[in-house]
Amino acid sequence: MEDLKLDTGKTQSYARYLNNRLVMQSLLDNGSCTATALATQLNLSNAAMSAIIDELRNKEYIKECEHEASTRRAPTGRRPKYWTVNENFGCVAVISLSDYVARIVVSDMKSRITESVETRVEKYDVAMLYELALALKNALGSEKYRDIPLLRIVFSMPGRVDMTSGELQLSKQFSGEFFSEKNFIVNLFERQFGVPVVLENDVNLAAVGEIAYGLLKDVNDGMIIHVDEGIGGALVFGNKLYTGSRGFAGEFGLMHTSFKGKSAVIDEFVSLRVIRDELGVKTLEDAVSRYNADPDAKKYVLETAVCLGEKLCDIVEVLDISTIVLTGGVIKFGDEYIAALNGELSKSLTGARVYPSLLGSDATVRGAIYKAVKDCLVSVHGA
Repeated sequence: MEDLKLDTGKTQSYARYLNNRLVMQSLLDNGSCTATALATQLNLSNAAMSAIIDELRNKEYIKECEHEASTRRAPTGRRPKYWTVNENFGCVAVISLSDYVARIVVSDMKSRITESVETRVEKYDVAMLYELALALKNALGSEKYRDIPLLRIVFSMPGRVDMTSGELQLSKQFSGEFFSEKNFIVNLFERQFGVPVVLENDVNLAAVGEIAYGLLKDVNDGMIIHVDEGIGGALVFGNKLYTGSRGFAGEFGLMHTSFKGKSAVIDEFVSLRVIRDELGVKTLEDAVSRYNADPDAKKYVLETAVCLGEKLCDIVEVLDISTIVLTGGVIKFGDEYIAALNGELSKSLTGARVYPSLLGSDATVRGAIYKAVKDCLVSVHGA
């Protein structure tokens, strides 16, 4: 397989690159299509589309596929040919680090997961990174990936990622060694695998997943609120992720509030880390058990939900958001927790409501896969 980077040299015009990109994106969105239908959809001549199809087929980016209509003859006597993305022209890998769980996922070019490995990590340090690199090498070393090149690696990170530089910003969750040199994580994995490596904020990727597959699919303006060991957020305007000028938009956990006579950022009052400490337990499972068995524990947890709901009410009033998708471990506190949030939101004039994510922890991984595959497909170019 040839490299998929954009080439704007003498043999490659931008228009040709753009048309190839549009065809690949259309096939990804629609599953399969005839050349005639693609030509009509993209306002290209049949001759131009035929040349594009031949080029992409020869490079093995697309392939002919079975389709019910292809078994019936057209009025001309010819059976129509249907084309689809060749899922094996490459693969992408996602390394998701969230709430001290590391998940390595490999996907084909139709966003279908072909490999998934999950492990609990004690801390985010350099030793962990080398272990993840080894685990990914082992996954890609199996027979089924022998002729399928890795095209891209996406890291999903529970911290700020500067979109202008691609760097992870200083975070108390990560070892200081991560910041010993510029783009340490990217450089380490690019040396190991020889493919582009991208860092992304985990909640932003969850929003992408919810837009593509979840509760934000048909929502114009909404947001994600992630409440687990820490608190994060992501904003969606015009059914698209809004990241701000550097990628830091939606940092809900840094908003200031008051709770039980104290003032601080909301992360210090309603995160699972704080709830566990207050309840005197070490795990989420223990916190949920205590919540269900002890009325005082339940009262405290629901008070944190009210605190969270009050700030969400402020946000929806300012931004006119209709839908808030809740992700993270607090979902396990159940319907009463959600009801406490919505009780506060009912005081706003927007009619906004909180809904627990139907994708759960998969939202981040599926968002990362969706973005990685799209980035690879739009880089397809001609000879």
